[in-house]
Amino acid sequence: MTVKLEQVSSRMKKGKAGDWMQPNQPTGDWQRLPRASVTAERQYVGIKYTIYLLLIGTATVVQIKWLDLSPWWMWILAGLWTGFFLLQFVYVPKIRQRYFKYRVDDEFLVVEFGIFILRHVVTPLVKVQIIDTSSGPLLRRLNLMNMSVHTASGQIELPGLEVTQAGILRKRIERFAKLEEQEEESL
Repeated sequence: MTVKLEQVSSRMKKGKAGDWMQPNQPTGDWQRLPRASVTAERQYVGIKYTIYLLLIGTATVVQIKWLDLSPWWMWILAGLWTGFFLLQFVYVPKIRQRYFKYRVDDEFLVVEFGIFILRHVVTPLVKVQIIDTSSGPLLRRLNLMNMSVHTASGQIELPGLEVTQAGILRKRIERFAKLEEQEEESL
């Protein structure tokens, strides 16, 4: 495996046809979401759909007991609820973990995600204005946190990062932004 990687990297350095890497492209290692992020997302989906189930159940009881109506439409709603629940509980967290990746080097934060529509977002670290981290009770219990990197043109969400990983990433972005700020002040 290392021989193939060395051959690929030597071809890219030589600039042969078919090179996809531009001179200013980020070169860091890709990071993926931790396995605990799947658990956290499943717990969140379970709580959300339990609340939905209670609302649907209450509406069904009210409809049958007090309104004397046939709950035929509730079966349709229950079927849709079950389908969406299975999709979001079983498949979406694993797909997000598999296809969401990011990397940071000295100049860029690169995030790549999507299955059918692949999004590749490259953000210069110089343009970062706010780094926001949040961690609710489910995430704290699993030692995870969400990070949002804000720029003038929008924001990038990095969901379910490990706390240590998020701290390192935050300090790295802050350090680069501070260096750029000092360079601008010296001019």
